[in-house]
Amino acid sequence: MPERTGNDSLEERIGSILSAQTPPDGWKDSLAELFQRYRDQQRLLDRLTHIADRFQAAERDRSQAYLTRYERKVRQLEKIVRISDQYQTMLHQLKERLEHASNYDALTGLPNRRYMTVRLEEAAAQAARRPEQTFAVMVADIDNFKAVNDDFGHAAGDRVLHAVARALELTLREYDLCARWGGEEFLLLFPSCARENVPAVAERLRRNVHEAPLVDDTPAPTISIGYTLHRPGENIDATLLRADEALYKAKAAGRNCCMGL
Repeated sequence: MPERTGNDSLEERIGSILSAQTPPDGWKDSLAELFQRYRDQQRLLDRLTHIADRFQAAERDRSQAYLTRYERKVRQLEKIVRISDQYQTMLHQLKERLEHASNYDALTGLPNRRYMTVRLEEAAAQAARRPEQTFAVMVADIDNFKAVNDDFGHAAGDRVLHAVARALELTLREYDLCARWGGEEFLLLFPSCARENVPAVAERLRRNVHEAPLVDDTPAPTISIGYTLHRPGENIDATLLRADEALYKAKAAGRNCCMGL
């Protein structure tokens, strides 16, 4: 067996021990040093394992914290989206209600003066482009309506207004239009209405109102109607003025009748 020197490495000494037939001198010291080195390596490995475990636990806790915060943010966003959807729905409904309120009369449910004015301007513009497609305009006024309010109260007067509005509506075609023009006055628009048919249409309106069901103890309502045809090239104010003049003629003739110009 070769003689061991102080410069021999532990690996060389262990190799010599394993290859010797009999244990050489100092073999216990070499084994002790080997065991000590093993213990040092084991402690290092345990320490690294502990550090790795702590790192993994920290990463797991951090990931769980991220996940918890992410889920919380998602729930918050879902809540915001739901609130936003509800808010958008409320805004849409409010817009529809405001548009309806700006275009329709609250008492009768008929289109109001503002809405009818727009439709009249549109009809006049179309008639300017196609003079053969003129339209008729009628102004209907409830006769002696002030007496109804004075004798039976404004609540009864409101019910009479509503009843007259329904009776007028029932006479219209799908594309005709009846609006509450103001007070007890109604304005009716009849697109593509032939001149020879206008008097019969006005008379049918007058008759339907007079035959409407009675409201409380009020007398059967009657209306006076003034009607005219729009003339190509004239503005809508001229057409309305002529319809008003026809209404004055109907009032002067004793009411509950129809006059045209």
